[in-house]
Amino acid sequence: MLGHSEGGIIAPAVAAADKSVAFVVMIAGPCIRGDRLFVLQSAMTAKAYGAPDDYIARRKVFDQELYRAIVSAPSESAALDRAKSKVAQGVADKLVDANEAETLAKDDTTPWERYFLAYDPAPALARLTAPVLVLNGSLDVQVPAKENLAAARDALRNNSNATVIELRGMNHLLQDSKTGAPSEYNDIEETRSPTALKIIADWVSIHTFPAGRPAEQVK
Repeated sequence: MLGHSEGGIIAPAVAAADKSVAFVVMIAGPCIRGDRLFVLQSAMTAKAYGAPDDYIARRKVFDQELYRAIVSAPSESAALDRAKSKVAQGVADKLVDANEAETLAKDDTTPWERYFLAYDPAPALARLTAPVLVLNGSLDVQVPAKENLAAARDALRNNSNATVIELRGMNHLLQDSKTGAPSEYNDIEETRSPTALKIIADWVSIHTFPAGRPAEQVK
């Protein structure tokens, strides 16, 4: 199984429950809980677009409070009410602009969004016994490599067939990029970096035909 981004969460969850899965490849797949991921994602995306450090710090606190209110709500309707209140305060504090405010509360309180915010991928990763390859671009602003790969290494520490790699200069799509900002995605001609594709192909080959080959180790 190979999954990218959200699919990178689903692949190990399926493999942990189905021992017939031969291997898992996670491309920019989150290894940290959803609410923490979104806080980091918002901050790094804002930084990539040149937002002031003061705004980023204040928005980070706002996002943490918003997601905490949503996750702890006893129902979807209660989550929506809490989110609307937080967003209104965010607008008053000039942390949320009018366009974002129109949809933010509703989008962040859908059943899937609430599930994702509270979901921690680490337990599923820790249950994996099949070989696992985890890849993150160093310039990924949607699934930040530093925090994400640290969580991956920790969750997979007992899996001797786990390989965790940070790909220098690549973005969320594993394209060779300059800043990692989403605005670059459509301007980069390659769909995936040839280097990334070779790493995946070689790793899958080794773990599909492992005769006489040593197991990969967590790096």
